[in-house]
Amino acid sequence: MAPLLLLLALTGLAVAAAQFPFPPPPPPPQQQQPTSASDAAALSAVFRQWGLGYAATATTPPPEDPCAKKVWFGSLARNASINCSCDVSFLPCRITHLNVTGYQNLTDIPPALFSLTELVSLDLSNNNLIGQIPPGIANLSKLETWHFNNNQLNGSFPNGSSGLRSLQSLWMFDNYIEGTLPEFIANFTNLTDLRIYGMKLQGPIPKNFSNLINLEKLMLGDLDGQNSTFDFIANWTNLSTLSLRNCGITGQLPNMLSILLPNLTYLDLGSNNISGSLGQLPYKDLSLYLGGNNFSGNLPSEMVQSSRLMDVSYNPFLNGSLPVSPGGQKLSINYIGTSIDASRTTNSENLALLDCLRMKGCKSFYKSLITSCAVNCGGKQTTYPDSLPNIFYDDTSDLGAADFHINTDGQWVVSHVGSDPLSNSSDGIVSTSQGILGTDTPELYQTARTSQSDLWYYVVGLSMGNYTVQLFFAEIVIEGNFNNRTGRRSFNIDIQDQNIKTDFDITKEADGFRKATNITYEATVDNSVLKIHLYWNGRGTHAIPYEGAYGPLVSAIRVFPPEIPPNNSPPPARPQAAPHDNKRRGVVAGIAALCIAAAVISSSVVYLWWKWVSLVKHPNA
Repeated sequence: MAPLLLLLALTGLAVAAAQFPFPPPPPPPQQQQPTSASDAAALSAVFRQWGLGYAATATTPPPEDPCAKKVWFGSLARNASINCSCDVSFLPCRITHLNVTGYQNLTDIPPALFSLTELVSLDLSNNNLIGQIPPGIANLSKLETWHFNNNQLNGSFPNGSSGLRSLQSLWMFDNYIEGTLPEFIANFTNLTDLRIYGMKLQGPIPKNFSNLINLEKLMLGDLDGQNSTFDFIANWTNLSTLSLRNCGITGQLPNMLSILLPNLTYLDLGSNNISGSLGQLPYKDLSLYLGGNNFSGNLPSEMVQSSRLMDVSYNPFLNGSLPVSPGGQKLSINYIGTSIDASRTTNSENLALLDCLRMKGCKSFYKSLITSCAVNCGGKQTTYPDSLPNIFYDDTSDLGAADFHINTDGQWVVSHVGSDPLSNSSDGIVSTSQGILGTDTPELYQTARTSQSDLWYYVVGLSMGNYTVQLFFAEIVIEGNFNNRTGRRSFNIDIQDQNIKTDFDITKEADGFRKATNITYEATVDNSVLKIHLYWNGRGTHAIPYEGAYGPLVSAIRVFPPEIPPNNSPPPARPQAAPHDNKRRGVVAGIAALCIAAAVISSSVVYLWWKWVSLVKHPNA
């Protein structure tokens, strides 16, 4: 009976399987397509020249297929990777993306790079590439992203790059490329992100840049040569970020700026020569950086909002008054160096001090003048009894993206302007708990004040005369050493309106990370104010170890009279004679000795001769 039942069950299963078939087993996974032989050979030549461990040679294939490996090294600070297109099943994969960033030993651009003709993205930023951009860049006609920023490239833009009509993102900042800003960039009408600054280019900004109607981010800066105007501004409805810092722009703001740029959220026009009123600017929630110009007239009260970051500093002809913030909220506005009346928001002593900074007379403000001052930038008050001055004042005020702080004794002022336009980062104060090498006062270097644009320190109420200015530095953010690092900070330093450092690199100066280094400078004060200006010059890496990590950084400031030896100091050492003087004296002494010896011998001979004559004449004597 049991065999019969088993037979019936198997028969039923067979019938069911015939009526309701099971799904077929999944096909075996499709094998990765190989990389195009020409692309693999070109990548092998490039990586072999760069020493990135890709072991293929002309006769030996690579140990791994490039499009299967893809990533050689990947991190925020250092990256070596590719991406490929393998969409068409019967064709080999083509390399479409190449990213090699953060390698300081990379100096040359291999010719084989321009054989990767399917590239749509090429990022070689944050290396140490030197020389001119090879004309072979014209072979990469499909490029949409081209980032060569933060290298040491020089020469001019190659004319061959004028054919890269597919470009959408072009970053060429922080190099030594020179010449005029190329007009052919206006032909890259697909551009959405254009950043060119921190180089040696000259203006003017070409008028035909108005053709770039798809721009979302435009950052131009540090242009010498001829002045520019705003006639390249067009109806850029997609533009959200516009930075034209230090471009030599003259004239007035366009009448229809708010209509031409309806979606603008960040505007930096700092350090130009723009005049006229601010009435043409949009009054919505827009970050405004307008310092270092010649704007005049009244500051529109509707522009000043508690939610807005705003810098109008160093516009001496700008006046008006600050409104009282609703609810007592603090206004994020820097208006040092203007004629704005802040009597409703600032106490009378601070107003008198601001007049002092405008050079309207400091002597009447101070009952007694000072001869020394010190600030612990970014840190708490610290006392050193054996130093002069012995108190390093607290400098921990949060200045946001645009503000200033006057210390309680009215002896010094700090002014800050700057935020990263893309990350909204404005740390202001940075610190570390790790040790600092090369100093017996490490606590001074464990905190610092920093900025993405400008830091001003004023020591006010100083007696007229000469002073020693000491600036204290230690790099505590961008880790690495001078010879093998992935990030780099660079900024300029002015004291009393005189440039004393250009492209100052703390790590290079100190020969390492978290190492102390100082600058000492002798300055003259003839109007009771000492000015120290540290400012970003468009150079240095921007996102290592985080977005916005760039711009000036200072740990402490010390100002004191030049050291004078005390009254009981020992007399200066007698100056030593020069070698030729010693030789001459030796010769003279020798001659004198010979003369004396000759005189003695002559005298002896004469005496003996006289005695002999006497004996001959008087033998019985």
